[in-house]
Amino acid sequence: MIGKYQKNGTTAYYFKAYHGIDPLTNKKIVTKRRGFKTEREARLAEAKCLAEYEKKTFRAKNTTTTFRQVFEVWKEHYKGAVKESTYISQIDKAERLVLPFFGDKAINKISLVMCQNQVNKWASEYKQFFGIISIANQIFDYAISMELIENNPMRKTLKPKRQKNNTDELEKFYNKEELQEFFEIVNDFDDIEMLTFFRLLAFTGMRKNEISALRWSDIDLKSGQITVNQTLAKGGDNKLIFQTPKTKKSARTITLDKKTIEVLKEWHKYSTKGLLFKNENGEPKSVVHVNNMLNRIWRKYPDFKRITPHGFRHTHCSLLFEAGATIKEVQERLGHENIQTTMDIYAHVTQKAKDKVADKFASYIGF
Repeated sequence: MIGKYQKNGTTAYYFKAYHGIDPLTNKKIVTKRRGFKTEREARLAEAKCLAEYEKKTFRAKNTTTTFRQVFEVWKEHYKGAVKESTYISQIDKAERLVLPFFGDKAINKISLVMCQNQVNKWASEYKQFFGIISIANQIFDYAISMELIENNPMRKTLKPKRQKNNTDELEKFYNKEELQEFFEIVNDFDDIEMLTFFRLLAFTGMRKNEISALRWSDIDLKSGQITVNQTLAKGGDNKLIFQTPKTKKSARTITLDKKTIEVLKEWHKYSTKGLLFKNENGEPKSVVHVNNMLNRIWRKYPDFKRITPHGFRHTHCSLLFEAGATIKEVQERLGHENIQTTMDIYAHVTQKAKDKVADKFASYIGF
């Protein structure tokens, strides 16, 4: 229980942690501590107090530490282990999808059956359910390290087969002719900022948030190279922050074609220093800025094939393969940490080529 009181004219907080009944005296076992400046400090101290008590007595049947209390302690350690944007997104996912089911349950009373039922539910409702399981696993594993439980029931669950839908996802990119038509549409808007952003998306394969973090100091127009060393992300309170790229391989140098260099030079006349794409205060534009530009296009050309900003990255990748680039060259240019990601797109492109072999043969024979 958390409470507050007045101390020297200011509000202070206390907690009263209930541990159960002493089997010898039949009295409640309670720990009370005062002097916390904020409610959050009091709640964290309460969770730690309960965890420390349970660490000493976890084998007893009256364990009362809940999954939520373990989560509160775990997330403080997790915060220092990952990037801010990862922390924000993962904690949000845990609070929305994991805590509603496990939160108020005693950590040592959560069974394999409970976990399996929840895994099945996640699998039926979310494509990325493995990510949810991963968060739950980390919290259960932390409970083991605190000696609150001996085993992680989540790790014993049977994971439903991930429903791969690579074909649908990979279909959402442009071929050479569609890309050319897309840029004809962009030119119709006479918007150099729009042209520059989409030119970088389609002709460098960069992620949209890598482009949003680009500064003119990252671009050498003489040598025709871009250095990717930052990405834009959402931090606490939805504040935009700059952080290191997604993976180690994401930090890379990308060569530019002559036309893209010309477009950048033209945009440099309007955006002369600092970030390439910024608002009136010199701050980065919203991470949905590119989506807003796409929506402008779809409103004017509702029948044109729609792809996501990430679809331009797939477009670049597939056209690189069609142009004869090797798997290694594509992996390094796009900054894929896992070569399997590159291979999936390569397999899709080569399959399309195989499908056309018979038509090519018949066309050549002519009868």
